[in-house]
Amino acid sequence: MTAKNMKQAGEPANASLMKINPPRHILVVDDKPLILHLTALVLTDSGYEVDSAEDGAVAWDRLQLNSYDLLITDNEMPNVSGVELLKKLHDARMSLPVIMVTGTWPNEEFTRYPWLEPAAGLLKPFVLAEFLETVEKVLREADGTADRSQFMKVNKIPYAEAPAITPTRGQINPPLRILLVDDNSDIRQLSIDVLAGSGYDVEGVNDGAAGWEALQTYDYDLVITDNKMPRMTGIEMIAKLRSANIAVPVIMATRYLPIDEFARKPWLKPDLMLERPFSNDDLLEGVKNVLGKDDSKHWL
Repeated sequence: MTAKNMKQAGEPANASLMKINPPRHILVVDDKPLILHLTALVLTDSGYEVDSAEDGAVAWDRLQLNSYDLLITDNEMPNVSGVELLKKLHDARMSLPVIMVTGTWPNEEFTRYPWLEPAAGLLKPFVLAEFLETVEKVLREADGTADRSQFMKVNKIPYAEAPAITPTRGQINPPLRILLVDDNSDIRQLSIDVLAGSGYDVEGVNDGAAGWEALQTYDYDLVITDNKMPRMTGIEMIAKLRSANIAVPVIMATRYLPIDEFARKPWLKPDLMLERPFSNDDLLEGVKNVLGKDDSKHWL
């Protein structure tokens, strides 16, 4: 059938190509809503079709109803853990590649039941680029086009040990430097990956007290901060910045924006507020607007 005839039949000209190469269908499982949302968003932005489940029990129901090319699951979850989900897959003889993304690798369980070990694993926090590369390699391996020995099953090297990207002294246009303050290590790392991937030099700290210490030591072009954190909140850190006359723009990125407090103390209001959950594009666009830069050097 020609393209013209296909259009006349009400079928798009590229329909045959879509049938040959449909998007891969991935099920993502994590009991932390924000991590689940961000992971699904990253995969969707990379061209995958994604379903989400908030624990292993919901994931098992999804697996009964739909066909997937890949399962990405956390381990420690209520109702049904990641390992228990793998046992269900094994008992049901479901052939499905699995990537386990977790904070603690269940060595004891996999030593006792080696046949449950997934195709690949990543320890949180992880590098976003490595996550997407692992997904691609596992899918290729499932198709028989990748060598399993090309990648390790578990990334045991935390992101903090990776070489930092720092501007060279005397460099004409060094990367803009951002301080990211968030007590949730997973969210902090995902945000760092997104920003670093767009050319920024990013440093992450785990609360307002650590952020305030960094701000007294180094110069930054922008601060992105959560609000509710131990030791010192985001608002308390902004108050210290204002009192010290440190002129650095601030973006508050948090789940519950303290609108009432900013109404009472308008001098503490940040340059931009982002309410979670938001997309990677929202974050990057907000950073771009606050910095007032439209320089291709810093943007993909």
